[in-house]
Amino acid sequence: MAHPKNQLHKLRVITLLAVIIFLFLLVSFLRVFFKDYALRQEISRVQGDVGKLEKRKIESLEVLKRLQSDAYVEDRGRAELQAVKSGEAVLVVPGLTVTSSAPSSLVLTDEKAKPLSNPNKWWYYFFRPDNSQ
Repeated sequence: MAHPKNQLHKLRVITLLAVIIFLFLLVSFLRVFFKDYALRQEISRVQGDVGKLEKRKIESLEVLKRLQSDAYVEDRGRAELQAVKSGEAVLVVPGLTVTSSAPSSLVLTDEKAKPLSNPNKWWYYFFRPDNSQ
């Protein structure tokens, strides 16, 4: 009787080892499967982002191409700087005020305006309330 008991014990140990190995392999497989699933989801998300970015790049290139075109530069020059093509005549209407969106650095100032002397600048600095100079 001791002999079959010993074989039964060995069989149980082998079965237990087989179950442990099977569970280890199952857990490893499931872990790899879920990592693969997560990577596939990430790849699909990134591909969607790539598609959106490519579309945005194409739109940006179209805008850049339009902004660099001669027609756009000419239109902006006419609108902001009152640029005139050669051969065109400029019509000045008395009493009509034209507002310009030109930067103040490009606006012409009165060249005959006499600069203030240093004592006058100090006088205006201390005694002129609006400090326009």
